[in-house]
Amino acid sequence: MKIWRPFVSSTSEVMKLESWSAVAQFPLTAASTSWAQMILLSCPSKVLGLQSHNEDLEKDKTSQNCLGRGMEQVAKKLGGAHEEIQRLTDQLQVKEKEQCKLDSALKKSQLEIEKLKENLVKHKENDAADLQKAKEHNQRLDEEILALRNRVRSLDSEKKLLGEMVEKLKGVVCESQENKQLGNHSPGKTTGAERREQHPSSGEKLKYNQQEEVQQLRQNLHRLQVLCNSAENELRYERGKNLDLKQHNSLLQEENIKIKIELKHAQQKLLDSTKMCSSLMAECKHCQQKIKELELEVLKQTQSIKSQNNLQEKLAQEKSKVADAEEKILDLQQKLEHAHKVCLTDTCISEKQQLEEKIKEATENEAKVKQQYQEEQQKGKLLYQNVDELHRQVRTLKDKENLLEMTCSQQQARIQQQEALLSQLENEKRKYAEHVNSNQELSERLSKLQQEKEALHEEYVRLLKLLNVHVRNYNEKHHQHKIKLQEVKYRLTNEVERRDKRINQFEDEIGILQHKIETEKAIQDQITAQNDTLILEKRKLLEQVIEQEHLIHSNKCTISSIQSRVLHMDKENKQLHENSIHLTQQIRFLERIIRSIHIRRGENLKAFPVPKWWHRGKLASLLPTKREKEIYSTEVVTSNNAELQHEDESIPEVIEKWKHSEHMETTISDIFESEVMNEVLPLSNSSFSGKGLVESFVSLQETEEIKSKEAMASSKSPENLLCSQNSEAGYINVSERDTWYTRTRPKSEL
Repeated sequence: MKIWRPFVSSTSEVMKLESWSAVAQFPLTAASTSWAQMILLSCPSKVLGLQSHNEDLEKDKTSQNCLGRGMEQVAKKLGGAHEEIQRLTDQLQVKEKEQCKLDSALKKSQLEIEKLKENLVKHKENDAADLQKAKEHNQRLDEEILALRNRVRSLDSEKKLLGEMVEKLKGVVCESQENKQLGNHSPGKTTGAERREQHPSSGEKLKYNQQEEVQQLRQNLHRLQVLCNSAENELRYERGKNLDLKQHNSLLQEENIKIKIELKHAQQKLLDSTKMCSSLMAECKHCQQKIKELELEVLKQTQSIKSQNNLQEKLAQEKSKVADAEEKILDLQQKLEHAHKVCLTDTCISEKQQLEEKIKEATENEAKVKQQYQEEQQKGKLLYQNVDELHRQVRTLKDKENLLEMTCSQQQARIQQQEALLSQLENEKRKYAEHVNSNQELSERLSKLQQEKEALHEEYVRLLKLLNVHVRNYNEKHHQHKIKLQEVKYRLTNEVERRDKRINQFEDEIGILQHKIETEKAIQDQITAQNDTLILEKRKLLEQVIEQEHLIHSNKCTISSIQSRVLHMDKENKQLHENSIHLTQQIRFLERIIRSIHIRRGENLKAFPVPKWWHRGKLASLLPTKREKEIYSTEVVTSNNAELQHEDESIPEVIEKWKHSEHMETTISDIFESEVMNEVLPLSNSSFSGKGLVESFVSLQETEEIKSKEAMASSKSPENLLCSQNSEAGYINVSERDTWYTRTRPKSEL
């Protein structure tokens, strides 16, 4: 910014000069024209310099416009170059990724090749060990073959010896036959007869022995022939195996040689590929460095473009300043017109001095502007040169890209070839492993055959001797085994039968237990149902007990009122004392009748004996006087009606439970009452006693208290509850009959 400050000041001064030149062109007054003529005449050289300066400024403007256009073109070219550079960088990144993939593939191939090398080394070691084993095995086989040949030779010699022995025996037999013939044709009969008597047994023995020896020899010969044939077959088989092993070993050696050659080729290819990779890496690094340099140049160009943009902005600002200066010039012209009239001379002198100073500054600024313009032209040339260099570099990069693509394609082809080689090597490795396995199997078979051969050779002699012994032992063991099997079968059958019996027993027990469980469940259900019913009954009985307690309370009140009345009635009872004697006689008579009834209806009346209050209450009051009837009947009827109402409210619930027992009791009580009434009614002198009625009420109260206690006790046990309910029913029936009789009697007497 410091560099451009003088330029700005100089341009402002130049604009002021232009404004002064424009002032000279305006039509002025006579004074102004004369003053202008004086100025022009005084400094014609300066005016010409101003005109030339204006022309230079116009040229500078045109050149700046051209430079601006050129810079725009350069900026466009730089943008295109930057885009190409970005495209090239993208392509390089893609190629770097491909190279990374290729490197990873090469590393994998190297690892696989190393593994193959290790496997080949192991296979070589295994092959060497197998070859040594095969050589040792061949040596053993050769030794065995020599031993077999020696055995065959010994067997041949034994065969020859046996043949000689057979020939000798044949000669001996022939001689013996000739001797016999000669003995038969001898002249001496006695000697012939004696010899016939002496030597028949010896000749037969010799023949028998000779025949046995011949048979043994034939058997031995047959055995020897069989052994020789088997030995020859074994030799042929082993020779064939040896030939196969030799062929297999030769094939393995050829395959090893091929694998070594292929490994060498693969190693060479790996070296070539590593060299190519290193060269490619160096080229990539060089390209990256060039790209960095290009990026730095692009940054520099962008900075220069920014500076040019700043210059253009400054030019626009200066243009605006020029417009402002023109406006100021117009104002100055007006001021000059006014000032020209005041002071022409002073102002002209001062203005001349100022103009001279400004002209000097303008010339200095022009020189500086020209230098800057030349520098900018040089910079533009450098930019054009840089752009050309960038184009060249782009071309070189494109060529390198093509080369890289070619090298990548070549590397891919090489990698494919290496993969094909690896697949071939793996196939050969598998084949080699199969051959090794087959060699191992053959070696194992050979070892097994040798062991079997030795074992057979060792046990061949023993088998003939021990065969009979083993057969006998086998038969004995088989017989014992059969016996043991029979015993085991018998035991198994017994155990199976026992097990089946136990299973059946367990099943029966399970069924019984299940039945018991079901019955227990049913009993539990019944018990729960009975408990529920008993609980309900208990609640009802408790309610009844509460009601009966209320009744007892009410009865106590009535009894207290009755006792007060009884005190009044005692006086009247004294009068009736005389009648009591007569009533006792009647009671005795009635007791006899009751006894007769009990005798008739034995067991039914035993459960229902006649209470004491019956004798006191009713039988004592059968024949009252007329006055007692009138006084007492009204009171008793009212009290009895009240009591019956309370009793009728509480008793029916209990009576409904035992209807059968009630029916029986009602029949008995009806019979009893009918008989009593038939015998008592004719007695005209009987009277009604209030004391007996009080005693009946007292007995009723006692029975009700007893019933309440028994109800509380029976709530704990259902059996006691049933008994108490039956007894209560009996007492209630008797009390009902008493009340009914007391009601009906006064009515009948009235």
